[in-house]
Amino acid sequence: MNTGTAIALFSLASFSWVAHAEDPIQDAVHKHIEPLVETKLVPGAVVGVYQDGKESYYTLGTLAFGGEESPTFDTLYEIGSISKVMTGVLFADAIRRGEVTKHTLLDELLPEEVDAKDYEGTEVELWHLTTHSSGWPTAPANLRPTDPDKPFMGYTQEMLFEYISKVKPKRAPGTEFEYSNLAVGLLGDLVAANAGMGYEDAVIERVFDPMGVEGFQIVLDDEQSKMLAPATSSGRSSKPWGDIGPMNPAGMWVASAPSLLGFAIANLSDEQGGIFDSLELSREPMFDSGFGSVCFGWLLAQDGSTYWHNGMTGGYSSYFAVNRDLDLAVVVLTNGTTFFTTSAGEKLVQQLGGLNPDPVEIEVSEGVDEEYAKRVVGEYKGQYFTMYITSEAGKLFARITGQQALVVAPTDADDRFRYELVDAEIEFAFDDEIATKVTLFQNGQEFVCTRVDE
Repeated sequence: MNTGTAIALFSLASFSWVAHAEDPIQDAVHKHIEPLVETKLVPGAVVGVYQDGKESYYTLGTLAFGGEESPTFDTLYEIGSISKVMTGVLFADAIRRGEVTKHTLLDELLPEEVDAKDYEGTEVELWHLTTHSSGWPTAPANLRPTDPDKPFMGYTQEMLFEYISKVKPKRAPGTEFEYSNLAVGLLGDLVAANAGMGYEDAVIERVFDPMGVEGFQIVLDDEQSKMLAPATSSGRSSKPWGDIGPMNPAGMWVASAPSLLGFAIANLSDEQGGIFDSLELSREPMFDSGFGSVCFGWLLAQDGSTYWHNGMTGGYSSYFAVNRDLDLAVVVLTNGTTFFTTSAGEKLVQQLGGLNPDPVEIEVSEGVDEEYAKRVVGEYKGQYFTMYITSEAGKLFARITGQQALVVAPTDADDRFRYELVDAEIEFAFDDEIATKVTLFQNGQEFVCTRVDE
């Protein structure tokens, strides 16, 4: 989620708004990003690259499936969990200002009436929140979305504090990695409140403005909403998530490619003092995730020099990376929900870093025929949730209560389908021609749902 225009801070860098003939960066972009468009995982993309002191921007595909209008460099995208890096920098900046330390206890920033649980005497510290080592789960269990396509919609700070007061960490803080939107959402809200500000205003005033980067926002006005790329998922229209209240620090900034690249370039600067000291601190490795180090929101790859993060909401996926050794920054923004955006972005960074990786292999899922879809489409009720099976444009979608619809693709086994975006499968059971049950297989568990008669 970021946008913006670039920056007076880097006036020595030349702007390249148009790709030129024999452009090796353009060749690399098309090699690794174009497959996302060709396989219809996303309708289009905007890519920004900083290399050899130059900024270059490239657009691919269209704004919408079946449309003719292309995205522009000003097109806005939800950047999802890349927002966690901005929250991490806000935290690092609060440390620089002397407002908190890495080891400030969570309880010290919570309202008096809210008492966070410890784990056998070990309390949660702020650094546990930004490194996903708090012992808390990915999301709070008391989510009650008011829109099934927006899983955090309707969640309030009161609900968040209620959850924190009742649920203790699953393990000792600082011992294991478990990715947590819950933890980072709480961190951003509390650090901002401790400074007497709201989260969005705090990041703009303390992070973006001092580095001269514009164009990031969470709450969009009418004009900005018109510039937002249409959300898509699995080849069909979906919905932007928009303002998600206390979870905004975990994933709701909106930005353009020049804005996000401007932020990335600031992390290549050797300038000292103020926000640049905060940026340097934010890149300090603090915890080993098992697949690289975790810093203040940043993920540090196993090469020890590539700082990166990805993001995904219900209609967008994104990736960005910074490598100070190579003086390289890459931004990939798309308006389609797919993990392949991250894979393609990583390969683009490798290509620009001097390697020659093959493009990501994308297996195009087979659809389902209309007659089969008619046999399985319907509502199925289980003990814990209801599953809704729908069909659109030759694809099958499964949605459980309170969650968005996700595409499922056929497997080699009859009547069994796999989710494309989560590690789970479903299987239908039939009585004559109509499916009577659907079973969800996930995390070693089976959940049986029975068709509801119309």
